[in-house]
Amino acid sequence: MIKLFHLFDDDFQSQNAAKCDLLIHIGFETFQYAVVDIVRDELKSLAEYQIPPSAHNPQDLISAIEKLPEYPREFKFPFNKISLSFDTLSYTLIPESLYNEESKEQYAGYFQSAVPGVILSNTIKSEKIRNIFSINKELYADMNRIFNKPHIYSQSCTFIEGIKKTYKELTINTLYIDIHEKHVQLALFNNSGLSFYNIFDCQNADELNYFILNTIETLQLLTKEISVILSGRINSDDEYYNRVKKYFNKISFADSRLIVNHSPKFDGISSHTYFSLICLDQCE
Repeated sequence: MIKLFHLFDDDFQSQNAAKCDLLIHIGFETFQYAVVDIVRDELKSLAEYQIPPSAHNPQDLISAIEKLPEYPREFKFPFNKISLSFDTLSYTLIPESLYNEESKEQYAGYFQSAVPGVILSNTIKSEKIRNIFSINKELYADMNRIFNKPHIYSQSCTFIEGIKKTYKELTINTLYIDIHEKHVQLALFNNSGLSFYNIFDCQNADELNYFILNTIETLQLLTKEISVILSGRINSDDEYYNRVKKYFNKISFADSRLIVNHSPKFDGISSHTYFSLICLDQCE
């Protein structure tokens, strides 16, 4: 993997790991991780690697992770908790009141493109929703081998739970848009809570424009009344932002500093860019 950056506080040592959580996200494009000191409520480490096209099958991805310099060091520290999320299109959301554990395997039939593998579920407690998703069997086994008892989530659980716990006062008539190199997440909240969530393949600003316009028309959104909060790889001077600005007036950026304090070491990183990764510590 190609290292994009790695920032860390110099005072973070292995003997401090027991009071820290390790957060890991395996995306379609990148591998990210962060270390959070849960006692001081402070971000201690943040890193991102580019996943090469050759490492997008589970076997090669695992091999690439094991070649990272952190694998024999930081990843083996005795952390308080390890939470791991990954991007997937193979998921569904079911109201907790309708969920039946005995039928978990059958829920895979709701996936748009069900991938044979291990079927897992997380509870999005803030919305009383069960998130059911599939993970490749080999990837699942190796994640449990590489990391010590990881709590595994899909991106939908992390994003929704993170929003609800971070923006308790901003989940009415608010559209959250999380943009990455090759995909985008959208979540809409109204008076009843979560009313829409989806993840789409999205390669450029034109495709983002299509998904936004389609969401507006399908959900019949009153764009002048909706607030929009952006996260991921988007800035106020790029083409993605211009497409959002075409339709909405109330636009702001997510702030991961509302979840955990950032020391001056991380001032060079936009606080909205790794919002979804940091949200992992909001999952239970």
